[in-house]
Amino acid sequence: MLFVQNINGDQTAFKADNVQITDTLGQYPTLSFTFVETPENEVAAQMMIPFTIIEVPENKQRYRIVTNNPVSLGKYKQYSVTAIHIAKDLHNKYVDERLENTQSLKACLDLLIKDTQIKYVLHDNFDNYAFSEGFGGGYADDLLMQNLASDFGFEFYFDNYTIHIQKKLGTKESFLFIDNANVSKISYNEDYSTITTYIKGQAKPIVQETTDETSGSSSSGGSWGWPFPSVGEGSFSLGQRFGYDGGFRPNSFHDGLDFGSVDHPGSAVHAIHSGKVIIKSYMGGLGNYVVIHSDDGYNIVYQEAFSNMSNIRVNVGDVVKTGDVIGYRNTDHLHIGITKVDFNTAVGKSFTNDGTWLNPQEIIRNGIANNNSESNVEQPTETVEEDKPTEYEIHSEYVSPLVEKAHWPKVEAEPITDDNITDENTLLNKLKASIHDYPDIEYTLDYANFKYNSVKFNNDIKVGNYGWLRDRFGIDVEVRINSYTWYPQNKQADTVTFGNKRFDPVEWQVRNQKAFERNKKLGETLKNQISKFQKGIVLPSIQNELEGKLKEYIDDKLNNNTPTNPDTPKPQHIGKIIDVSEWQGVIDWPSVIADNVTLSIIRVQHGSAHQDLKYMENLQQCISAGGKYAVYAYFAATSTSDAQQEARDFYNRTQKVVAGKQQPIFYAIDVESIEMSGDITQMRAGVEAYMSQLNTLGVPDNKIVLYIANHLYDKFNLNVARPGAIWIPSYGQNDGTLANSLKPTHPYDLHQYTSKGSVNGITGNVDMSAEPSERFKELIFSA
Repeated sequence: MLFVQNINGDQTAFKADNVQITDTLGQYPTLSFTFVETPENEVAAQMMIPFTIIEVPENKQRYRIVTNNPVSLGKYKQYSVTAIHIAKDLHNKYVDERLENTQSLKACLDLLIKDTQIKYVLHDNFDNYAFSEGFGGGYADDLLMQNLASDFGFEFYFDNYTIHIQKKLGTKESFLFIDNANVSKISYNEDYSTITTYIKGQAKPIVQETTDETSGSSSSGGSWGWPFPSVGEGSFSLGQRFGYDGGFRPNSFHDGLDFGSVDHPGSAVHAIHSGKVIIKSYMGGLGNYVVIHSDDGYNIVYQEAFSNMSNIRVNVGDVVKTGDVIGYRNTDHLHIGITKVDFNTAVGKSFTNDGTWLNPQEIIRNGIANNNSESNVEQPTETVEEDKPTEYEIHSEYVSPLVEKAHWPKVEAEPITDDNITDENTLLNKLKASIHDYPDIEYTLDYANFKYNSVKFNNDIKVGNYGWLRDRFGIDVEVRINSYTWYPQNKQADTVTFGNKRFDPVEWQVRNQKAFERNKKLGETLKNQISKFQKGIVLPSIQNELEGKLKEYIDDKLNNNTPTNPDTPKPQHIGKIIDVSEWQGVIDWPSVIADNVTLSIIRVQHGSAHQDLKYMENLQQCISAGGKYAVYAYFAATSTSDAQQEARDFYNRTQKVVAGKQQPIFYAIDVESIEMSGDITQMRAGVEAYMSQLNTLGVPDNKIVLYIANHLYDKFNLNVARPGAIWIPSYGQNDGTLANSLKPTHPYDLHQYTSKGSVNGITGNVDMSAEPSERFKELIFSA
């Protein structure tokens, strides 16, 4: 049961399903749920309008709706809703005022919440902070999360309209999870790509004498440059350029310029124009991004290059010059957009070619040409002393102890310059805090139902809390909860993600010593085996292998069989093949895999508008259970450009979960209804565009499967020679058996024979397929 309140204050209760809450450190909590518009929920359905508020009785928190997706379900509609914590109302305020010089945290917070319903509670004392460029000039929540939190060094959580602020959230010794006891599996991922072990810095600028002389030339906004200077302008494909993109995007319009990691290599992203950082945030479709406003009126956005906010090294209020490093790309491309319109207004016209967005390639190219021409023009009579770089009084450096104690190499971090620091000790502390001499580690727990299975451990599961993980090898690791996804109204397994663990040098020394000792032992064992073999002593393992081959040879001779070719692979077993979606509800994946299921085909989306509510959970848990899997998406495109967008969403949503993990065996496109705005003659073109877009994203034709409705096969007239396999449904009696089904009337590689199958671990019916062709088997077993 949830409670809904619309903008007029009208309230009602309604029955919801799949209620899911995710709390993450330093972010707004989110809520998602579904409900069916039955008579008891009819009023709630009518109240699903902008600015509606949902209250969850279990935690008494309120969330404001951000998306609402009604889909026909027989005579009713099913609503899929996402909402974000009501504290997000803080984003409704743009702070024009600025506070200058040294300020208290209270003064800054008072400025943010002025004329809003938001309140705050300070649980600790904080020193004042000296702002070199002042504080303000941005959205209130961005200033809170991106500026104040780092400047004053605090963490926060929301209790409806109240912000609780303290130096460190959470309590110690709050939980203990033991692998194979109160959780079934502990896993973790270590990323070593961001490690640095050395950093240097400077502070306290030396004041230079200046003159009143000015140059006869001016260049409002400063010079221009390319984001990857070592490459320069480089080359761009059609889809990367500004303007017409060949039909890849809505209206075939690209609102910026893409610098790919292949054609424009390098990680450091340099500012293409001078200006001040006005926005540093996250937005769907843009990812983590930063907007810089120049004196000559340009708003320049750098987006899609930074998978983590920490990869952006500038903050709101920072002033950057052309060529300064603003962040580090760790994705496949950087998108740069340029506009003279308010950025938030311009985003709404991302696919509209009406002059809102300007051509970055031309602007940068012309700007560089003007830079060069200005530098060659003889200036009038007045002269100026050449600008000298700022000199600093304090210089310091810091080397991680891991360089000496664990023999790690010297990996330099970006140097730090801080005009506000006035003593060496403060600078050194900042350098120590800025070094990243540890891997980014993310621990997760699978199948842990904390509400029902962990009571006896007295675990306190809150974001920010510290506790211990013990794996089945008896190794204890102290960790901190970074994110918690829970299901307050059912027994579905919750998910806990733990943040980085910073090991000391002793840990790495122990790891290295264990590896050395193990390697030494393996070497001695191998040496002894070789010695015995040379002396004619046959080891048991070798003797068993020889006896097995001899028996096989004798059997072949006695039965007049042709000797088996050892290079010929033995037939592979094909068990059950199922496809699942949110309609199967909560799935016990270990039980599914154990029930002779060879392949699970998991739905990701129905068109672009509706992503399957269970796809993330199903993918993660199927992989964790060791199952082979593929993914499918229902084709619902209205045009070829819409089909391309669906393909991008299909791929990106899949990779959001499985990037860096076991990849799907194939991507299946479910084509079983007349789409393309009802024009069946355009179905072939739409599916072709969909497949081509998957090709562009790295999915070849032989990894694409077409699921085609048997009764529409001829009318669709799809290019069935192109994909890796054809999958056709044909049920017959549809009683769960293959024997009573009807074979498809068209050639197929896989026959979906029923929607009423039964598999352990799934409550209710499930679609099942059989009769895989040889090429479909090859798809499965080549993975």
